[in-house]
Formats: sequence, structure tokens, C-alpha cells
Amino acid sequence: MTEGRALLMNRSVPAWGVRMTLLLAWLLVSLFASIQAEAEPTDRWQQLTDEGTAAREQARYREAEQMFLAAGREAEQFGATDTRVAATFNNLGLVFHEQGQYARAKSYYEQALAVWEQALGNEHADVATALHNLAEIYQQEGDLEQAEVYYLRSLTIGEQVLGAGHPQLAVGYNGLGLVYRKQGHLLQAEARFHLALALLERRDGSESADTAPILNNLTSLYKEKELYAFAEPLYQRALGIRRARYGDTHPAVALSLNNLANLYHTQGLSERADLHYREALASNERAKEPAEPLMGSILGNWALLTHERGLVEEAKILYERALVIQQQTLGRSHPMVAVLLDRYAMLLHDLGQPLQAGLVATRASAIRTQQIK
Repeated sequence: MTEGRALLMNRSVPAWGVRMTLLLAWLLVSLFASIQAEAEPTDRWQQLTDEGTAAREQARYREAEQMFLAAGREAEQFGATDTRVAATFNNLGLVFHEQGQYARAKSYYEQALAVWEQALGNEHADVATALHNLAEIYQQEGDLEQAEVYYLRSLTIGEQVLGAGHPQLAVGYNGLGLVYRKQGHLLQAEARFHLALALLERRDGSESADTAPILNNLTSLYKEKELYAFAEPLYQRALGIRRARYGDTHPAVALSLNNLANLYHTQGLSERADLHYREALASNERAKEPAEPLMGSILGNWALLTHERGLVEEAKILYERALVIQQQTLGRSHPMVAVLLDRYAMLLHDLGQPLQAGLVATRASAIRTQQIK
């Protein structure tokens, strides 16, 4: 998860995005050139691509998927190595990436990379786009070494194509910062986040929407250092940027609200945390297409807070909702499912159900053992 505290489950981005995240998630557009390639504006492929992009940006993911699949059928007539084929693969990858379906996203990104490399060579801007998107997947899957390799290769191509200091390089430095943060290299991570923000600064003082995920990631680093006075205004700033772009009901807004709730939770400000978890859940649920992994993360975080406040019956309902969602979207053996199971086991113990608590804790332990192997 890319945005938020490790103990409290946050989505990447993607930053859904969160990560969210994932994420994430919200910066995974073409980094260095339009992914809509060579088509004329009146071309059917272009029309479908534009409609799909608009749907994806509004979190209407099922509609976006259908538009891009139709665009893919149109692109087939241009030949298997046409750049429009690659662009369509990349767009489909974005749709699944933003929903937290990393395996499906990765498959599409790999196909996009293969076609772009065959059609354009290894040092083209579109190749850098696919490399970056794959780096995001590796980072979110926990393969940090591979993620760093792909981020660095993407950035090298970007600097060659655009020149050092170009604003479109910011997303790559943000991703690299996430890798270093997860590796415990906090000084290196902070430097990359500040560099990314500097690249996006505008002369007129206005805010780029692309700064929000970077602000969230920098703030998460400050939380790890317990620099809470620096963290809250940055989270508020990111929330303001996202509300201005998306309105009040969008997964990206919900992610920022979740992150603020986690900050208040960490500081022991239970009432403020509870309020922001409620707002985060409502923002995501009222979106045109809610982000399911994000919903599971918010519910899990809120369940922990509710348990700590002694509201055990309410916490039990929240944990059970979170587990259903996360097992469906992330898989029954995902590490975050193990975290939820551990917390649920502690709740069951407090409810006087030691047998059930032991069974749940055993399953969580089995998931962690499987991950080590």
C-alpha cells in the first residue's frame, strides 16, 4: 500500500491511493507521451479510447473496460505490432490496476511493453510508460528490487527523451521514493519525494492534481518519523486537491480521508479518526464504481479503532465485512488478509470465544508461513 501507515492498512494508489497506492494508482497515465498514438480524431479506435479514458478517470471501471476491449478489436485491423494495440493493452492495465487487480494489470502491461519495444525500440517514451506501470505493480506486490530496476530504467529513458527536470518525471521519482521508504532508506525516500514535488511546481502558484499522491507519500514518511505537525497540513492539502478535481465522492478522495483518519488514529484522536473513517467509507461507497480493495482497507482500519474504543460488537461486524471484501479482491492468502485475521482473532478472544480465536489466528499464521516460502 503506497499511501499511509504500515500498521493501518492503506491502499496504494494508487494510490488506489491510495495506492492505492494503490497505487494509485491515480498517476498511472502515460508518462511521457499520449498513449493514443497515431489515430486520427475521427477514427473509431480513437473515439473508443477517449470514451474509455473518460470513464476510467471517473472510476466507471466496468464501462471503461468495455470501451477499451472494443478499442482493442478495432486496433487488431492495424496489425499485431501497431502502437495502438500496445496503447489499448496499457489502458486495460490501468483499469485493472486502479481496482487493485494487479495480476490482470501486470499481464496487460507486459503485453504493451512487448509491442512497444518491437514497434518503437527499447528507448522510446512509450516503453518508459510501460516500464513505470510495471514498476508500480512490482512495488505493490512487494518485489522492491525489481521495482527499483524498472523505475530507474523508466526514468533513464524519460530523461533522454524529455530532459532532466521535466515535470512528467515526477511520477517516477515518487515511485522510487516509495521503494526506498519501504526498504527503510528514509533519507533517500524523502529526497525523491521532494524532487518530485519540485518538478511539479507551477510558476503561477496553482496546484497540479498530480501532487496529491506525492504529498500523501511524503506525509506517510513524516508519520513514520512521528513528525505529526508536518503530516496533517500535507494530508489536508492533498485532500483539497483531490476534492477540487473529483468532487466529494470518488475513491481518490476516500483514500485521502482514510489517510487523515489513520493519522488521527495514530495520535490517539479517536473521535476525529472515527469521523474521517465514516467520511472515507461514504465517499467510496457513493462513487460511481467504488474501489473494493480500498473499501476493505477503510473497514479494517475503522474496525481496529472501534475495537480499541471497546465497541466490540460493532468492531466484529466491521472486521467481517473487511475480510469478505479483502479475500475476494486480494485473495485468501494475501498478507493483508493475515493482518486482518490476526486482529479479528484478538477481538474474538476479547468476546470470550477462545476456540474461534485460535482457529483464526492459526490461519493467519499459515498465510505468513506461506509468504516466507
